[in-house]
Amino acid sequence: MLPTLEYSKIDELDAITITASNYHATVLLQGAQLIHFSTQYEPDNWLWVSEKAEYKAGDSVRGGVPICWPVFGQFDANPQAVKDSFADCRFDLTQHGFARTQIFDLEMFNPLHVDDALRHYASLTLDLPELNNFHPKLDLQVKFLFSSDGFSISLITSNQSEDTVHFSQALHTYLPTANIETTKISGLDQVTYTDALDGWTTKTQQGDVTFSEGVDRIYHGAPSLCARTHASAGVTYIGSRGSNSTVIWNPWHTKAHEISQFAKDDYKKMLCIETANAHLDSIALAPGESHELSLTMNMLPF
Repeated sequence: MLPTLEYSKIDELDAITITASNYHATVLLQGAQLIHFSTQYEPDNWLWVSEKAEYKAGDSVRGGVPICWPVFGQFDANPQAVKDSFADCRFDLTQHGFARTQIFDLEMFNPLHVDDALRHYASLTLDLPELNNFHPKLDLQVKFLFSSDGFSISLITSNQSEDTVHFSQALHTYLPTANIETTKISGLDQVTYTDALDGWTTKTQQGDVTFSEGVDRIYHGAPSLCARTHASAGVTYIGSRGSNSTVIWNPWHTKAHEISQFAKDDYKKMLCIETANAHLDSIALAPGESHELSLTMNMLPF
């Protein structure tokens, strides 16, 4: 059976659901946000979505894979070149940009996409419509590939302006975990990182990443990662392309009460591993050039 595409409504938001015999995916048109992916062999949602999530127009949903674009994090914490590029932008760039609250258009659905390695996927392409008075002029396209093995998401940014544009971005992936205190992320040993919770100091990771307090770090590298969360029968594998920064985040109980659509104990059940171009890894895009940021997620056996 070829994968099928259906439209639906989740409260105020339009959604696209792709169903195949052995996997299932749901993407919100607001923000081009993937909120569900599961397979026949891993039937629980591979992504964490808060039970307090609200599907309201103009508000980003807490969970899944929100898109942070054309800036990541707090606008004022970005490099000066990024702030200069968007000095005349009329959209709200205060936190994580504005793409996550915009309505995307369906550009293409191909239920039988074949890649260069002859692997079969369903592909979904969403475009950010041209925005009036958005300066600098950037185009954003989001491409999804789904199969029974996992999924990938690509952000393709094209510079249609006459000047070089500096921007930052991230795929802000929320993952479920059975217990944050026993969760481990491997692949970042000896990678330097900026600790946003300790005065933006630079440190070096020793061994696996573990959680015993709040974590908000920008790692200066994007190696392939494995997350052992015990929320599934396997290990979550995350690969990246077009990125040289990885953000790891968990608010812990000290920050949980400050977060919207977030229960006080939700920090125990989730973590974020974000494929990014952030901080020192912001992108300088010349006129006419494009940049692609991609993540791939698979489930590997223990």
